[in-house]
Amino acid sequence: METAAIRRRGPEEVDSPSLSPVISHATLEELVNTPSSEVRPPETPFSAFLLPYQYLCFVFPVTLVLGSMFGYLGGDKPSYFSNKRNILNVLFVKNGWGWTSLIFLVYVAVVFGQALIQQETDQQQGPQGSTTGAGSAGTSSSSSQPSQSIVGTNVPARGTAARARAPMEVIARALTRWGLATLYWWLISQWFFGPGLFDRVFVLTGGACNIDGHYSQYNCRRIGGTWSGGIDISGHMFLLTHAWLFLMEELSVFLNVPEAWSALQHRPAAKYAVWSVIGLCGLWWWMLLMTSVYFHHMAEKLSGLFFGMLFWLGSYVTTYKAIPFPSMPDQVVVL
Repeated sequence: METAAIRRRGPEEVDSPSLSPVISHATLEELVNTPSSEVRPPETPFSAFLLPYQYLCFVFPVTLVLGSMFGYLGGDKPSYFSNKRNILNVLFVKNGWGWTSLIFLVYVAVVFGQALIQQETDQQQGPQGSTTGAGSAGTSSSSSQPSQSIVGTNVPARGTAARARAPMEVIARALTRWGLATLYWWLISQWFFGPGLFDRVFVLTGGACNIDGHYSQYNCRRIGGTWSGGIDISGHMFLLTHAWLFLMEELSVFLNVPEAWSALQHRPAAKYAVWSVIGLCGLWWWMLLMTSVYFHHMAEKLSGLFFGMLFWLGSYVTTYKAIPFPSMPDQVVVL
C-alpha cells in the first residue's frame, strides 16, 4: 500500500511552532516511531489557522444557509419535526449537553480508562511472575510485559515512565477540556452572574416575561408565562454546534490516524463507544438542520452559530495549540 512520506527537517531548517500532528496515510511504524515535532500538516490555504480535519466546521454555516433557504422557499410546512414536542427534541436536544457529556465520558472511560485497569493488573502480575522458578522464566517474563500497546503519534518508548503515565495524562487533559467546554455552556445558557448570557441579551434587546420578576426563559415558561419581545438567540443552534465541534476534536485521532480504526477491531467495547459518539454527532447535525428549516429568524440563528463556534475558535483553533496543558487532543488510541 502506498503511503505518504513524512518530511524530516534538516539541520539548516528553522524550527516552527508545532500545532498538532495530522497524518493522512502513515504506516503503523511511522506513527509509533515518529515524534510529533517531525510530522507536518499538509499545506492548505488556511493551514496557518485550521488543521485539515477542522475544515469540517464549515458544515454548520452551509447547513444553516441551505436549511434556511429551503424553509423560506416553502419547505417549512408543518411536519413531525416542526413540532417542538417531537421525541428527538424533548428527549435529546433539551438535555443536549447532558447527553454529550455522558457519551464522551463513557468514551474516555472505555478507550483510556480500561488501559489504566489493565496497567494496574500487569503491575500486580509482574512481581508474582518474578518469584517463579527458572523453568518458567520465559512464561513469567512474557506475562510481566504490559498487554496493551498504543497507536498514534509521539508515543513514548515501551518500558519508560512516560509510557506508563500516558493513559492517565490523556484522561486528565481530556477531562480538563471537557470541564472548560461545560463551563462555557453553563455561562452561556444557564448562569452568567444571574440569568444566562442569552437571557440577558434577550432582556437588553427589549424582551421580557409577561409575569413580573422573572428574567430567565426557563423560569418564565415554567410558571406559564410568555417570553417575548427581544432577540431570541437560537439556543439549539448554539448547543448543537458547540457539542458537535467538541466531540469532533476529541475524536480527531480517528480523522488523522487511519490505523486508529484498526486498533478498535479487537476491542468491541471501545468500538461501540466510538460509534456512539459518531451517532450522537449525526443526530446533532440532523436537529441543527431541522432548526435551520423550521425555527428562528436568520439573525437569531447566525448569532447562535457564532456563540456555538466561539469556544472552539478560542480553544482548539488557537489556545490549545500553544499551551502544554490541556493542549490539543492526544492523537493516540490504546489497543
